[in-house]
Amino acid sequence: MTTANLLAELKKTRKAKNLSNLDLISVENITLDDLELILAVARVFKKFITDGAKKCDLLKGKTIVNFFNENSTRTRSSFELAGKHLGADVINLAGSASSGKKGETLGDSARTLDALNADILIIRDANSGAAFQLSSLVRASVVNAGDGWHEHPTQALLELLTLREKFGNKKLTYLFVGDALHSRVFGSQVRLYQKLGFELRLAAPQTLIPKGVENWGVKVFYKIEDALPGCDAIHAIRLQTERAAGKFVATGREYSKNYCLNLPRVALAKKDAVILHAGPVIREFDLRTEVLESPNCLVQQMVENGLPIRMAVEWLLATNKTKKKQPW
Repeated sequence: MTTANLLAELKKTRKAKNLSNLDLISVENITLDDLELILAVARVFKKFITDGAKKCDLLKGKTIVNFFNENSTRTRSSFELAGKHLGADVINLAGSASSGKKGETLGDSARTLDALNADILIIRDANSGAAFQLSSLVRASVVNAGDGWHEHPTQALLELLTLREKFGNKKLTYLFVGDALHSRVFGSQVRLYQKLGFELRLAAPQTLIPKGVENWGVKVFYKIEDALPGCDAIHAIRLQTERAAGKFVATGREYSKNYCLNLPRVALAKKDAVILHAGPVIREFDLRTEVLESPNCLVQQMVENGLPIRMAVEWLLATNKTKKKQPW
């Protein structure tokens, strides 16, 4: 597919529509029309990539800044590749290499970047609400690449694309297993799947269950074996030890014994049930190797779908002719 053909297909798919917001901070701000638009555009980009093409110049002259104050492999690399594949100028900044180490506030760092006329600012930060704070301080469109315990919208979107490829638009019975309390991926997924009418379940120790999660329509189980029957999809959530989650369980060994997904447990779900994980996977702790490498495990497909989803988000935001007013 040539760049000209790609652009024609994108315009046909987009139908002159824009996202309802100039930022992507939370799944709560994504309408169902936004959702279908992002997925449709992502499918076009995925075909472009799988046909063997990589680079185009759709965002030539645009500047994308990846501002990552936390470690990342999958998210940072796919956002970077997405921008480069689209022909944008991509700048990568790590918190350890920024003026934050000299005492500069997050807001002042954002204003500095905004003064350089970036079109999109992608941020990952350990503090919940960081992306929301920045969105009111900069003219650039802000994309939340993970903020504290709060949300990680594009991770939820790439998983939904993966599920749609497997199940179509079916309303699924979906089980979360593990550390929902500290997981920003859970924060985005539960909001997204509630919008779509999924039956949501959570199996976890009581200490790792967010307060009031039942208000999101999530049915809570303390024993994983009770939660698995009838499930279409099972998402294992990593124990977020970098956020002190290890202190919320007696021992890692006991946690793994009770909640690690192995083949006998997976067999309790539906025959075609799929296994999901946002990564990084801790083998023999989150998933047994035989589960991780089974045909029904879609972890690798999720990683692959991260690139077209993030290309779609960047292209839709950067080509929206409506712009923010200068905030300062």
